[in-house]
Amino acid sequence: MLLLVPVLVAAVWSGMTTFRERANELGDQARVIAYTTAAYVNRDLTNLDGTVAGLQSNPDIQSLSPVLGEELLRGITQARPILASTIMIRRSGETVARATVLQDIAGESNDWAADVFKTGMRVVSPARMSRVGNIYYVVVAYPIEDGSTHVIAALGLFVNLQTIQDSFTGIPIPDGSVVNIVDSEGHILARNREPERFVGQVVPPDQRPLAEPREPLERVGLDGVRRMYGEARLDGAPWIVSVGLPLSIALSRAASLWTRTFAILAFGLAGWLIVAFGLSRRLARSVSHLETAAQRIASGDFTPVERRRMPTREFDKLQEAFDSMLQRFNDTRTAIDVKMGEERRIREELQSLQRQVIRQERLAAVGQLVSGVAHEINNPLQAILGFAELLQMQADVPESVKTDLSLIQKESARACNIIRNLAMFARQQPGEAEPVRLTDVITSVAELRQRRLESQDIELRVEDTSAQYVSAVLTELQQVLLNFVVNAEQSIVLSGRLPGRITIRSWDRDGRVLLEVEDTGPGISPDNEAKLFQPFFTTKPVGQGTGLGLSISYGIVDSLGGRIGYRSSPEGGAIFYVDLPAADAEAA
Repeated sequence: MLLLVPVLVAAVWSGMTTFRERANELGDQARVIAYTTAAYVNRDLTNLDGTVAGLQSNPDIQSLSPVLGEELLRGITQARPILASTIMIRRSGETVARATVLQDIAGESNDWAADVFKTGMRVVSPARMSRVGNIYYVVVAYPIEDGSTHVIAALGLFVNLQTIQDSFTGIPIPDGSVVNIVDSEGHILARNREPERFVGQVVPPDQRPLAEPREPLERVGLDGVRRMYGEARLDGAPWIVSVGLPLSIALSRAASLWTRTFAILAFGLAGWLIVAFGLSRRLARSVSHLETAAQRIASGDFTPVERRRMPTREFDKLQEAFDSMLQRFNDTRTAIDVKMGEERRIREELQSLQRQVIRQERLAAVGQLVSGVAHEINNPLQAILGFAELLQMQADVPESVKTDLSLIQKESARACNIIRNLAMFARQQPGEAEPVRLTDVITSVAELRQRRLESQDIELRVEDTSAQYVSAVLTELQQVLLNFVVNAEQSIVLSGRLPGRITIRSWDRDGRVLLEVEDTGPGISPDNEAKLFQPFFTTKPVGQGTGLGLSISYGIVDSLGGRIGYRSSPEGGAIFYVDLPAADAEAA
């Protein structure tokens, strides 16, 4: 019985939702009908505009000839069923010509002509009722101009609203629907239902259409029927077409769907009750079996539980939980041993990390020592370089000696460059960032490693096409590139792929400066790619790497706003690359 409550709530909610959806669909349908009706009326008014456009350019009309003008107006009036009368009036108020179908409209007020002379534009008068015959009409008035574009007369077309009303009575609409045409003052000009009762009435302000059509809305009409109204504005006149479709249509549509929904829910509930009764019996047997097993375990019997087929997945999971509990109980001792082994491994790893930190501190101390030694060696080298240059300048020195002196000078200069680079690498404080060209970085690293690589039978290629600057510290970029080159060298040597090749490339692209180092080594295993830039991770043998080079390089490049990464070489080796933003040209 409790299940009936949500079923009924769901049925009521579904019915209300369905009714609201059908009401919205009814509103959209009313708006479509309103636009269709407006198109019919616009068609008639557009035909009038086209007809008058031909008259305005007719010389007989512009000359205000009474005889010829009346003949033209008579032909137009008789050819247009929508017209009850046609009249042309001078600016002085005199009638030039007139053609009448309904005599009672011909003598109506001509105050519309004053509006035409005042505005010089097309005018549509409010709805009026003729004095004889009770015929509702509107006057569509046009200016008549002479050759100098002066308004010399006003042409008034008396439109019989009954003909407009007849034009949309053939539009298929549901029973009980209403179609109204309302002017800007709220007067009903035409209506499909009970026109003799409502045409000419003023619509109350709360039911009056707005100047611009609005979204479909629900309201009670003049006849007391609640409908969904849709509106459309006429292009040829200041009128609004309002179409109302009775909400009873939406209610009948929703009721049929609600009835089917309720029947489906009722059948579903009955089926559920039958299924629930059958399941309850199976569940009771399953609970009894599990209760017996629990009592046996509580008594100290940890033998496996007798497996039975369970009615639901939850009971099957519960039966598996009993077995899993027994297995975990027996495996506890093994798990403790594994945990102790893991703790020993963690301690050993921690000790290894401590040794690596100590090794890094020693490397820093070696850097300081190298810096001092480089300074001390640089002084005698400068003396050797200077004396070699002085001896070459002496005229009495033989050519063979000059050749040797030139070699001494060349090698001394190279040694000075190497010592200068070592001193920059050994600095503890790199300094402020400044514009740097990758050419300078590549040249300094190549000088440091060229001889070493040649001795290892490894070719060093440089493809340097970069011309832009980057904002960085020179020694930091040297450290990054040196890490790449040293790693590539060790990868080739350890793999035994000799002779080998290391290629350093640089180029500019879209405001970025790119640097990459490619080797012919074995590359990086896919399992290790995600850990390349983690601190203390290395693939080198014990004692040959600290695992800090790439992580330090990552931190340097990241601080410069760049990207560092790895990808496989098409030849099977490794490519490490750096992507840095180019420095501003003014800063460079």
